[in-house]
Amino acid sequence: MSGSAPGSPYVPYALSHLDVLESEAVHVFREVAGEFERPVLLFSGGKDSIVMLHLALKAFAPAPLPFALLHVDTGHNFPEVLAYRDRVVAGHGL
Repeated sequence: MSGSAPGSPYVPYALSHLDVLESEAVHVFREVAGEFERPVLLFSGGKDSIVMLHLALKAFAPAPLPFALLHVDTGHNFPEVLAYRDRVVAGHGL
């Protein structure tokens, strides 16, 4: 059904824009894991890499991530960010 008559119980299902983006990201993670031999996820502990890790965990849940995390230490990190990074990695067994 492409539409519904007034008073009909049918409600078309549509993903929000954010749900579509999340779905595409999950698809990309699964494709990368399936196509490449040794992928890694760059993880600094910053806001962008936290979102990427969340999406990766969602893509493979309840299984563990099929790739490692990689942190490139530039020497310009706040100690609190490094401590958070370590807690997140330990908390997820990565």
